Amino acid sequence: MSSAAKASDCAKVFGPPRPMELPPLPDRPLASILISNYNYAAYLEAAVISSIEQTYDRLEVVVCDDGSTDASPEILAQLQSRDSRIKVVYQENGGQALALNAAFLKCTGDIICLLDADDVFMPDKVKRVVDACAAAPHCGLAVNRMLRVDRTRRYLGEVPLLSSLASGWMRPFLSLRAPHVLPGFPPSSGLSLHRRVAEAIFPIPADFKAYADMAIQVLAPLMTPIVAIDAPLGEYRIHGANVFAVSKFTEDGVRNLAVYERERWRVWRRYLESRLSEMPPNFCLPSANAPSLMDYAYARFRSDPRFKTAYRKVPPEYMRSLPLIYQWYWRASILLPDWLFKKSFDFVYGQTHAKMIMGRVLNAFRNNPWLRTRAADS
Repeated sequence: MSSAAKASDCAKVFGPPRPMELPPLPDRPLASILISNYNYAAYLEAAVISSIEQTYDRLEVVVCDDGSTDASPEILAQLQSRDSRIKVVYQENGGQALALNAAFLKCTGDIICLLDADDVFMPDKVKRVVDACAAAPHCGLAVNRMLRVDRTRRYLGEVPLLSSLASGWMRPFLSLRAPHVLPGFPPSSGLSLHRRVAEAIFPIPADFKAYADMAIQVLAPLMTPIVAIDAPLGEYRIHGANVFAVSKFTEDGVRNLAVYERERWRVWRRYLESRLSEMPPNFCLPSANAPSLMDYAYARFRSDPRFKTAYRKVPPEYMRSLPLIYQWYWRASILLPDWLFKKSFDFVYGQTHAKMIMGRVLNAFRNNPWLRTRAADS
């Protein structure tokens, strides 16, 4: 669907879309860094230290430990004893959404920065976010690039890999017939929210046992303009136990992705339902339980002979909400045998070695003006 068509679709549903009104930030806003942790003792200390060693010091670090059974509680107790800005919430294991919800309830910041327990912030991350929000007071969501690294923090590329960061008031370009994640959206550790926007999104539904940032990625661009910081301000660690950042998906992993996709649809639909008063009487609220492409992918991973039926059940609006390159992939996927579909899925949605190499080449091209000039002249 073209940008013009999406804008027309949005206008028909909501009329002239308007961003959420944001109260002004104080001169030196308090920044809250929220960390959810479950059995990430190997990475947790680096994440917390990267937070408290920021060049911007008016901050608090709120960590929710989600029932860890490793050394995480001991690490957090030691860190908390060293810096009074660190607050820790302990709870029984309930998943990432409940952990982030608990951390958010404990925080008091004007700007909310999310940080996964296996990632780290660059020293000037919070300062750059605060400055960006001050320069664009109408924007309630800040996004930034990240460096993709391995478990030892060896450089692998950048996030996003291919796309530019979304910027500005994007809602007129989003179809409201299916949830839409903008191209180039970073994961949790690249997202920061004005408190008013965070209050409109939290609590995140408990069914997001992982990948709870889906709710923010889908809802925040419907509420507020985006300010983009086109510089890497954090490290996104790929260590083999991530939800998406794996080189080879398993059947169970794809099943979990299907669960998260269904919850993403529900949280998006609930938001639309809450805005029904703004819609024309003939507006048809989308189905509450629409099958997703991940349901179809799960059928392929199970080698279910009825996979074509699963594919046909996916609403066309879902497909049209994707970037064109993904639309092409999914339409071609129906022709692939199961073994080749699995290989292609690993490449498109995972972090394979080939994809890492391609990412390095693209980053080198993007960051080197001489290479770009030579390519344009040839």
